[in-house]
Amino acid sequence: MDLNTQVGNLPAVNDKVVAGLRRLGIKNLRQLLFYFPNRHEDRRVISNVRDVVIGKQCVLQGKIIKISGEATFRKRHGRAKQVLITKALFQDESGSIPLVWFHQRFIEKNFPKGTEVVLVGTPSEGDSGISIISPEAEKITTLHPPVHAVRFTPIYSETENVSSRFLRYLVMRALPLTPKLIDYLPETTREEEGLFSFSDAIKGIHFPDSFEELTSSRKRLAFDELFILQSASLVRKKERLQEIGIKLKMSEEKIKVATKKLPFILTSSQEEAIKQIAGDIATAVPMNRLVAGDVGSGKTVVAGMAALIAKENGAQTALVAPTEILATQHAEGLAKIFEPMGLRVALLTGSLRVSERNAVADGVFSGEIDLLVGTHALFHADLNFRKLGLVVVDEQHRFGVDQRDELVKGGEGQPTPHFLSLTATPIPRTLQLTAYGDVDVTPLDSRPGQQVVKTEVVPPDRRDEVYRLLADRMKNKEQVFVICPRVEEVDDEEDDTKSVITEYKKLMSVVFPDFRVGMVHGKLPSDEKRQILTDFRDGKLDLLVASSVVEVGVDIPNATALLIEGAERFGLAQLHQFRGRVGRRGQEAVCYLASESQDDVVLSRLTILENLSNGLQIAEEDLKRRGAGEIYGTRQSGGVKLKVANIADVPFLLNVRKAAEKLLDRDPELKTADLIKKRIAQLNVTTHFE
Repeated sequence: MDLNTQVGNLPAVNDKVVAGLRRLGIKNLRQLLFYFPNRHEDRRVISNVRDVVIGKQCVLQGKIIKISGEATFRKRHGRAKQVLITKALFQDESGSIPLVWFHQRFIEKNFPKGTEVVLVGTPSEGDSGISIISPEAEKITTLHPPVHAVRFTPIYSETENVSSRFLRYLVMRALPLTPKLIDYLPETTREEEGLFSFSDAIKGIHFPDSFEELTSSRKRLAFDELFILQSASLVRKKERLQEIGIKLKMSEEKIKVATKKLPFILTSSQEEAIKQIAGDIATAVPMNRLVAGDVGSGKTVVAGMAALIAKENGAQTALVAPTEILATQHAEGLAKIFEPMGLRVALLTGSLRVSERNAVADGVFSGEIDLLVGTHALFHADLNFRKLGLVVVDEQHRFGVDQRDELVKGGEGQPTPHFLSLTATPIPRTLQLTAYGDVDVTPLDSRPGQQVVKTEVVPPDRRDEVYRLLADRMKNKEQVFVICPRVEEVDDEEDDTKSVITEYKKLMSVVFPDFRVGMVHGKLPSDEKRQILTDFRDGKLDLLVASSVVEVGVDIPNATALLIEGAERFGLAQLHQFRGRVGRRGQEAVCYLASESQDDVVLSRLTILENLSNGLQIAEEDLKRRGAGEIYGTRQSGGVKLKVANIADVPFLLNVRKAAEKLLDRDPELKTADLIKKRIAQLNVTTHFE
């Protein structure tokens, strides 16, 4: 065997197991070794039968003194169903205890009477006394030590036909290959940081002999994950500093004159953001700045001012939004504010007719268009900007990085445009250090004119009360959102997730027959989505049932109430984004988080939103609970998924960055770290690791 051996070549791995392993991302033994456990259970202490405690997992070692299988029938939904039961009696020197397995007939064959075994299970008490239901059982032999007990035992994520127990068996077969793994780190870095070798860490993350070995293994692998990210960001920053951009200068006096023409007063954080951007783009080094603003903090106006500065220098701006709804809204809003100042704004989306797209392309080529706002269509259109000086991308993590490259990179012999990214997801400090090491981050931490949206978690028995409160709002000429986690209903009796289409029908005909109810979701044609949102904004609808298509940027001035169905299915940061759809003009607004769950952990997570209104605090809570990968999309193709590293450990993170800086100072071309150099080149990221 070698690291490229397919898992299907291992003993006891049939086609169903191969399919299951593929679902886990495991095709060969290298990928198997990199499938790390979620946690470990300390199963080192062996108990006596007489000392077991009901409800507490225990490890027992002894002998099977009786075992037999039987079939019985039980009624379910009025039909008799056969149940296969294996019963055994286990004994050690202190006493005996019954064991029971369901639908595992192989148990009787594998553990006949007299077999020496080690068991892991949780005693429970039933009508016939204390027993252990479905314990893990493993034969004791002189040739092989136990794999599943009497050790720190790895617990893996499972899938159909692939149990954690079976994964332990497979990993144990692959562990002899760990010496063939090539170490990423140069020897000098490993010695300076006092780290395990790579092969020792892989062994120790699966089957450590001690808690100390497990800790050191995790430290080494976490170091690797963060070291690659930090090295990549340092390399990218160095490359950017060598690129040539366009100097876009505008005097402070002119900026002040322009801001006075705005129909509102800028917040202090907006003024600071504009000042920082103006300073960046006045130099020939291409800007790489992220403006992270909470819901309603006014990021778009900041981008508009940057575009105005570009126009002052005869340069053009491209602003890319993730959805046609948001792109249209940006174009309309920016045109209304900035066209009186001479900024010529145009919109390019996939729904435009060919003649309209051609007219936009001509305007871009001739320089008649100063600011082009668009969706993904901007990436695919055959556009030749006369002088592209600034690229603004809203919610950048929603775009593929190759597409971003197409806009940000200057053509051959052309300067690189300045780059400004906007996100409504506040970035915790740990993520700034991890994912944005080469990016200048500007927070917009004040929201002009918005009150805190009152938030309540509502159980199923309060649904009718919530409906009455929503009706009162609509009678008062206020508008309401209802958001569902799914567009269409699925044919699954056990899945009660509410869908947009089903809720729309119910609310329109049964709950709110006297009000005007509309529906919008991502599967509707673009023209229809745009028309529905226009009708809602114009007050032609009282209530809109929507999917997550309205998560970012949709501005309905009169919306004051929001009901989120299946709230537990969304992350905290996403729920906060939804909450930003109401009360946008300073009205008293309310957000109801409806959940069918009875799980205390789920409900406690939602309760956080009752007490927190600051997006940064919410993002930090979400980060703790869900991990960076799920929130910020580090799972994109080619990226580094943080399997081991805890980015909340700031001192460790800073230490890793210092180590990366030390290596690059010593070896700028990474000649002594070829694997790290290759991994950086493979990283499918450009400026943000979102």
